Amino acid sequence: MKRLLIMLFVVATFGLASCRDDDNSNNSNNTNNTNNTNNTNNQDGDTIAMVQDPSNPNFLSDGETVNLKSVVVTAIDRYGDYTGSFWVSENTTAPYEGVGVYNFDTSAQWWTDLQLGDLINVTGIKTEYNYNDEFDDAVTQITEPVVQRLGTGNPIDPVSIQASDLLTVEDGEQWEGVLVTLSNVRVGEVGERDGRYEVSLYQSTKAQDDMADLSSINQGECLSKFTGIVTYFFGYYLMPRSASDIEVAADDSACPTVANEICDNEIDDDGNGFTDCDDFACTGDPACPAKVENTDELCADGNDNDDDGVADCDDPSCYGHPDVTICVEESCTDEVDNDGDGYTDCEDFDCAQDVACDGSFETNCTDGNDDDGDTYFDCDDMDCNDDPACIETICDDEVDNDGDEHTDCEDFDCLYSDAACQVDQEVTDEQCSDDTDNDGNGFTDCEDFSCQRSPLTTICEGNAITCADGVDNNDNGFVDCGDFACRYCDTNNPDNNRVVSTCPPCSSN
Repeated sequence: MKRLLIMLFVVATFGLASCRDDDNSNNSNNTNNTNNTNNTNNQDGDTIAMVQDPSNPNFLSDGETVNLKSVVVTAIDRYGDYTGSFWVSENTTAPYEGVGVYNFDTSAQWWTDLQLGDLINVTGIKTEYNYNDEFDDAVTQITEPVVQRLGTGNPIDPVSIQASDLLTVEDGEQWEGVLVTLSNVRVGEVGERDGRYEVSLYQSTKAQDDMADLSSINQGECLSKFTGIVTYFFGYYLMPRSASDIEVAADDSACPTVANEICDNEIDDDGNGFTDCDDFACTGDPACPAKVENTDELCADGNDNDDDGVADCDDPSCYGHPDVTICVEESCTDEVDNDGDGYTDCEDFDCAQDVACDGSFETNCTDGNDDDGDTYFDCDDMDCNDDPACIETICDDEVDNDGDEHTDCEDFDCLYSDAACQVDQEVTDEQCSDDTDNDGNGFTDCEDFSCQRSPLTTICEGNAITCADGVDNNDNGFVDCGDFACRYCDTNNPDNNRVVSTCPPCSSN
């Protein structure tokens, strides 16, 4: 999912950037070697602190024009599928004195010539990017940039910070966009994660391969130096610029020894900023019972047991869960939403078979008529989804028995019920955990929608059961409705929203 999330992030911002008008005629491409000392605190323009530091008396608001003079290039993204962005700083690295410039114009001459240490002028728009308003810390960027390259300079040194400085917003915000170095950090888990190579750092944050190949880093290594630009995407992480930003320590004992999280001692044993049951390492531990609301007992106790902001029959985990029987419309004529699902009386599917609601639902699914007047009839009407006439029960007769334009194994009714249809598919626990793209659609195991949505899988987040069991089924660090496989809300394009029935609906605001 992260791969999809990142792609959506890039596409959304690219739409903003596409209307920029880079004025390449402003490029001076000065051939003189202009040293960084020529930067006089941007007296003729804005400072990066005015962009990043809320305590600055001249702090710029989101959407205001930014005019930076003689700032120093600290990082350039020329690696991977999405390139063009770069980062700048004042002539020394310090808190709140680095910022990213979101650029995709890689055809401009200034971009071709751009090098680390260059002095440039940048004019653009200050943009606070917050994906679906779900970040704890919006990412500050300069978008729609017009760049003037003044000439070459001296690359500046990173600022040394503590490994723990990137674990919280309170500590990490000041370093966003800044080139920093961590010293003597131990490497935790490494490897592919949602299509990207990721390196976790013990008692600190993680690093990802945005600007450089990190696959040479080995789990357990002690790194005497780890340098990169700080950015944020559901947490802070580092972006090393090249292999030279990473140094393996000659003395392994210089780094701390990794400890496992003990889930009931109120200590952050593994030093990742999360303690006991708040640490994903404790998911499934007997000391940390799952936070769920998916039984008749839990849906009638008046408590928000799964901490999603709604309780009992107001919670989709109750009224949408197949095992919960109490959250139903008790009366179809009292003008009361008895089960709290937002639908009253004959508007509620619970009343489909009530005689008082004749004409409100498609009651005959084979008569060729639109019985309820909603412009859908028979098996094309959702009211008929569970009608035997609308379920493909013969899966090898080459006939579209239920009239849904899907025949035999192409019909989900067969795919999930007939063993012969599961050959070369990706719908069972076995098929969704074998590291093989069984159905040849380019997605493997839990990254495949068929694994996420299949009622036959228990190891992938994405269906009504796995999105309400309190378990990180696909082991990606996100549980139930916190996983995009269960609940994805796109505020820019609601048509992209995907929400499993046991998760809260996307806000209509």
